[in-house]
Amino acid sequence: MRRFFLACAVVVFAGLAAPAHADTLGQSNVFRVNAFYDASGATTVAATLRAVGQKGYFYVDDRSWSALTPEDQQRFSVELNALSSAFDGVIYPRLTTLWGFENTPGVDGDPHVVILLQRLITGSGGYFETINNYTKDRAPDSNAREMIFVNAESVLSGYAKSFTAHEFQHLISFNQKELLQGVEEDVWLNEGRSEYSITAAGYSEPFIGSTLERRAQAFIRSPSDSLVEWPNTSADYAVTSLFLHYVADRYGSDGLASTLRTSVAGIPSFDAWLSARGAPERFGDVFTDWMVASILNDRSRDPRYGYATAGLQGVHVTPTMRARVDNATPRTDFSVFLQEWQPAWVTADVGTLGTTGEPVSVRVAGQGSWRGAVIAVYGDGTSTVMPFVGVSGSGDIHIPRTSVGGAGLFTITAALTQGVSQAVGTRTLLSQSATVSVALGSIDAYTATAPVAATPSLEPRYVQPVDGDLIRRTGQSDMYVVWGKYRRYITKEVLALYGFQDRPIRDVPDEVFFRYSASFYIREEGGKKVYAIRPEGTKHWLNITPTQWDASGRDWGAIFTVNEREVAYYATGRDIVQ
Repeated sequence: MRRFFLACAVVVFAGLAAPAHADTLGQSNVFRVNAFYDASGATTVAATLRAVGQKGYFYVDDRSWSALTPEDQQRFSVELNALSSAFDGVIYPRLTTLWGFENTPGVDGDPHVVILLQRLITGSGGYFETINNYTKDRAPDSNAREMIFVNAESVLSGYAKSFTAHEFQHLISFNQKELLQGVEEDVWLNEGRSEYSITAAGYSEPFIGSTLERRAQAFIRSPSDSLVEWPNTSADYAVTSLFLHYVADRYGSDGLASTLRTSVAGIPSFDAWLSARGAPERFGDVFTDWMVASILNDRSRDPRYGYATAGLQGVHVTPTMRARVDNATPRTDFSVFLQEWQPAWVTADVGTLGTTGEPVSVRVAGQGSWRGAVIAVYGDGTSTVMPFVGVSGSGDIHIPRTSVGGAGLFTITAALTQGVSQAVGTRTLLSQSATVSVALGSIDAYTATAPVAATPSLEPRYVQPVDGDLIRRTGQSDMYVVWGKYRRYITKEVLALYGFQDRPIRDVPDEVFFRYSASFYIREEGGKKVYAIRPEGTKHWLNITPTQWDASGRDWGAIFTVNEREVAYYATGRDIVQ
């Protein structure tokens, strides 16, 4: 699977700087690495310094280098030098101007940042560990270097600059927040700044094929994901990326930088920054406006209700739940159960009501700190947004049947969430339930209906699966990973080899499922042997020549690249010789 996501591991120690020393081109070093992300589960990696810039030392994992053909080694060297130049001329100056500087010359006394291009598990773009910023006498497993780790494969795949920008922000954040402010940042905000760093460095243009496009697609597929709860899935990166891009569109990137320079973490840093600039709104207000923007996404209605970043103007979420309210069904109740700062959108279709009669009422009732907005869209395309805070039967929102121009109501959407304005830290995140009721006239005039359940909707904005997604036929349990025009059967045990056992699975209808041809072929990263995988869990080497492969009608595009742990997982069966 090749869906890239980025991770940040946090370990805290203390130490003093070491004497300065300069690394030289061709120098070899053995670095301690995170076994969870390493493709072989290794704890140390031998690497060679293959590019030196004004700001960075670029070490390449010797395993990755030796697995390349001479032609690919030459191409890798060209791309690596381009990465070094981009770090000097683009990434470093732009991100330090925006966020501030890393700790320099730092623990090693050398102003260069060490970038280790490591052979990582498929699906990992890179990582950062704070332990390396401390001396070995205080942290024996430290590399005692200001350093980041980037997937070596990204050098040839074209994502190395984006991943480097993402991870470099973590290095800056460690200095600006933890060392200078003595505060450990909430993960969601730290990762969100790293996601925005890719855009700040200029790597979200062109939008097509960018990391931001992948985040937007992931957000459209799974928009109702908590902003602050962090199990480290692609949906987590998507929601924080889209939210912080919205904040930067609305207030400018300096606002995001201000949250880095406060002595508080997470949501309180937003409130401190908004208060300092004299803004009347607070984090909860901004989050509500973002939920509205994610469904309307039209800045011509109101600058608060849309994205300005190129490519994000096409983002429109599909309601989490949807039902009809009409004369035959005059009341509908939606039941929601949300984590803190998890957005949800429930829509009542009211287009058949006509333009006369009592207003339509909306009520949100439940325990917890609820907030959001009711969005009324009329047949002429105009809309009205009515924010609410708290829940109360006496606080019903009443919506006129017609717009100013006389058009009838078309849809009513309640965008809502719950949460408290506190840093996440190690506190328990609470989930709460609420009921959203929509009725003609008075809600209390009708008996409550059976709550509408959250069911996935393929209309009106169904998004085609993208490379790396997990899918299954609706009503079936077998899982498949898709890549290109192919789907490959995969088990939870194999997903666990990548740390993806909890990755969301998309149920797709048959007409989507059967667009993908079945594939049974895998190849280890950097290897040349192609294996066929059988359902009983055996691998069979295709011991044939390329000519025989072509003559058999097999497609080279059907080969999925996997890590060596997956190859080793399968029992060895008889070779295929034709």
